[in-house]
Amino acid sequence: MRVSIAVWLVSLIQVIQCLKWQDIVQLRDQDGLIEVSDDNYHKLSQGSRSFYSIVYVTTSQTNSNGDKCELCEDFEISVRKVSRAMLDQLSEEINQEAFFFKLDISRCKDFVNDIGLKTIPHMLVFPPHAQDENFSWSKNQFFQYKITPGSATDSLLFADFLAKILSVYIQMAQDFDANEFLYYFAASLIAFYILKKKILPRISHKGLFFSLCFSLACILISITGYKFTQMNNIPLIARDNSGRIMFFSGGMGWQFGIEILTVSGMYILLGGCTVFLVLLPRLKLKPVFSNFATFALLASGAYGFFYFVECFRVKQPDYPFGL
Repeated sequence: MRVSIAVWLVSLIQVIQCLKWQDIVQLRDQDGLIEVSDDNYHKLSQGSRSFYSIVYVTTSQTNSNGDKCELCEDFEISVRKVSRAMLDQLSEEINQEAFFFKLDISRCKDFVNDIGLKTIPHMLVFPPHAQDENFSWSKNQFFQYKITPGSATDSLLFADFLAKILSVYIQMAQDFDANEFLYYFAASLIAFYILKKKILPRISHKGLFFSLCFSLACILISITGYKFTQMNNIPLIARDNSGRIMFFSGGMGWQFGIEILTVSGMYILLGGCTVFLVLLPRLKLKPVFSNFATFALLASGAYGFFYFVECFRVKQPDYPFGL
C-alpha cells in the first residue's frame, strides 16, 4: 500500500513539474517563435514536456571583424516562414505538439556554457519527454538540421525536414524570383514567336493540328500519373537532403510530380522519332539530307530508349533487361 502511494506521489510530482503548452503559448511572437533568454532559459529547457522543442540557436553579435552572421539571418527567415505556415495550416491541436524557440547566445550565456557551443547557427529538434523529469536541452538527444548556405535559404527543404519528424504535411509558398521569371518569360516568348511565325504558317489545317495536340496532352496526362500526384498532394519538385532535385522516386508504387513531365518528354521523343522515320521518305529530300535526318532520328530514338530503360531501373532496380 505504501509503495503504491509513493509511486502515485512521484507521478503526481512529475505531472505538476511537466512543462505544458498552456504555460508558454502566450510567449509566441507573431510568427510563432519563443525568445529564450537567461531569465526563462531554465524553465524552457528543462523538465518533462509532451511537445517537440524546435530550437534555433543563433546570434545577433558581430564577430571580431565587425561582421554579422549572414547565415543566421538567412536561416531565420526560413524558420519564421515554416513556423508561420504551420500556425496557419495545421490545427490548434497539432500546433500544441511543437514549439519553436529562438535562442540567441548573446542573450543566453547559460546555454553556451551548458552545451559547450563552438559554432553557429544550429537547428535542434528535441522529441517529447513526458515522463522524463531530468530532460534538458543540454543533455538529451536531438534531431539536427544541417545548415549550409544553400539549405539556409530553402524553406521548402526545412519544412520537409520537420514534416518527416512531426508526421504532418506543410505546404510552402515559394517567393517570387525575378531572375527565374525573366528566364521563363524569355523562353516562352521565343517559343511563342517560333510557333506563330515559323510553324503555324506551314500548317494548313490548324484546327486539326490543335485537336491533335489537345488529344496528345490528355493522353500523356492520363498515362503519366497526374491524378495520382493530385490525389496524394505530391509536390511538383522534390529534393534530397543536399537540396538536389530528385527526378524519379524509388519503387513502382510512388512517383514525384516532375515525373509527369520527364516521362511525357520521353514518350514524345520516342514517338516523334518513330513518326518522322515513317514520314521521312515522303518528304523527297536530297539523299544527303535524307541520310543525315535518318541517322539523327535513329540516334535520338536510341538515346531516348536507353535513357528510358535507365530511368525504369531507378524505379525497379531488379529489371532484368537493362543495357
